[in-house]
Amino acid sequence: MNYDLIIIGAGPAGYVAAEYAGKHKLKTLVVEKEYFGGVCLNVGCIPTKTLLKRAKIVDYLRHAQDYGISINGQVALNWNQLLEQKGKVVSKLVGGVKAIIASAKAETVMGEAKVLDPNTVEVAGKTYTTKSIVVATGSRPRYLTLPGFAEARQNGFVIDSTQALSLEGVPRKLVVVGGGVIGIEFAFLYASLGSEVTILQGVDRILEIFDTEVSDLVAKLLQTKNVKIITNAQVTRANNNEVFYSQNGQEGSVVGDRILVSIGRIPNTECLDGLNLQRDERNRIVLNQDLQTSIPNIYIVGDANAQLMLAHFAYQQGRYAVNHILNKKQVKPAQKLTCPSCIYTNPEVASVGYTEMELKKQGIPYVKTNLVLAHCGKAIADNETNGFVKMMFDPQTGKILGCCIIAATASDMIAELALAMDAGLTLFDIANSISPHPTINEMIADVCKKALFDHFK
Repeated sequence: MNYDLIIIGAGPAGYVAAEYAGKHKLKTLVVEKEYFGGVCLNVGCIPTKTLLKRAKIVDYLRHAQDYGISINGQVALNWNQLLEQKGKVVSKLVGGVKAIIASAKAETVMGEAKVLDPNTVEVAGKTYTTKSIVVATGSRPRYLTLPGFAEARQNGFVIDSTQALSLEGVPRKLVVVGGGVIGIEFAFLYASLGSEVTILQGVDRILEIFDTEVSDLVAKLLQTKNVKIITNAQVTRANNNEVFYSQNGQEGSVVGDRILVSIGRIPNTECLDGLNLQRDERNRIVLNQDLQTSIPNIYIVGDANAQLMLAHFAYQQGRYAVNHILNKKQVKPAQKLTCPSCIYTNPEVASVGYTEMELKKQGIPYVKTNLVLAHCGKAIADNETNGFVKMMFDPQTGKILGCCIIAATASDMIAELALAMDAGLTLFDIANSISPHPTINEMIADVCKKALFDHFK
C-alpha cells in the first residue's frame, strides 16, 4: 500500500507526529512493535512518577508528627496494590494514545519494521511504500558488559529500569549502579518504601551534569533516608548479587537483593541498518538541523536520535519533522538549551538553560542570584523548606541564561522560565510581573527582583 508518511514507533515523538500529520490530511501508517505510548508511558516516566507519588505519601505519613498529626499504628505498604494502580494509570493513558492515533485517521500495524530503501518499509513480511519516513523508535537501557553481569542478569539479580518497575516486592537491599537521573529517582523511590539503598557512582558526585549545589543537596536528602553513596567507584565485576568496585586503588564490594544498572540508554536505530546512511566517527547516524538523515525523506526523532532523551523534547521533534515534510513554518525546532529537565525526587529538581559550570567552561559572562526556600512563606507553611531557586543572567542585557530549582513543585515552576527564555524575556520583565501569593512560584520573581537590586542598579 502507498502512504504519504510512515512513522516507525508510537511513543511520544511518533504519536504526536501522527496527530500532526492527521490534522494536515496526510495518509499515514504507524508501525509499533511493542508499546503504544512508548517507553515513557509504559515503562518509563509515567509509571515511575505514579510510584514516586505513592512513595512521597509514605514519606508524609512517616513524618506526620512534623505536621501536628498523630497516626496510631504502623504505616503499612501494599506493594501489589501499588503495582495495580500503576497498571491502571498506564492502561488509561495507552487508551488515550490509541485514540489520538485513531482520530488522526492513521492506520496502524504491529510488528518490527525494517526500512528496505528510501520509500519502502517491511513489517512482518509485508511491504509498504511511502513518500516520507519518520523513525521514532526510542531507546533501550544500556547494559554493563563487565565480567559476571550477564550471568547475574540471567539469574535475576541484575535488573534495568523497566524491571525495577515490576518487582515481586520491595527489595530489602538495593544496589544502584549509576548516580544519574534514573538511578537517583529509583534510589528515592525504594528508600522511601523501605529498601536499604547503596549508590555506586563512577565520578566524584551524583548528578554530575547539574551544578554542585544540586548534587550536594540531593545527596544530603538521600542520606536522610539512609542511602549510602559511594563515589569514584569504578565497577569491575559482579558475582550474582554482589558488585565489586575499585575506589582509589582499593577493591570493595556491596551486596543487594537486586542490582539496578542505570548507566544510560542506547538509541534504537537497527531498522535503518540496511541503508547506507552517513555516520560520524562514533557510528551515530548524522542528521541535519531539520532532523533529516543523508537520505532527506528519512527523519529520526526523539530518543532514537539521542540528542536529548526526554519525552517533551520528543514531542516537539515529532511535530517539527512533519511540519518540515509539509514545508510549513508553524513549528519551531526543538532547542536543547530551552528544554527543561526534571528529577521527580522529593523535593523535585528542575533546570533549564546553562548550568553555572557550563557558563564557566564556555567563558560566558554572567551574574547569578539565588534564594533559599526558607525565605518563602508558602514553603514555610508547607514545612518544605529544603531547596532553592538559582538564576544566571547576562550582565549586560539581563536575559536569563539558566536556572535550577529544588522545590516540591520545581517541575511545574520551570515551565515559566523555559517560556521566558524562548521568548527572550529578561529579569526586568519577570521582576515586574505579579505572581500569586503565597506560592513557591513567586520565588522566581523574587530572585529576579533581588538580582535587579544586586547587579543592575
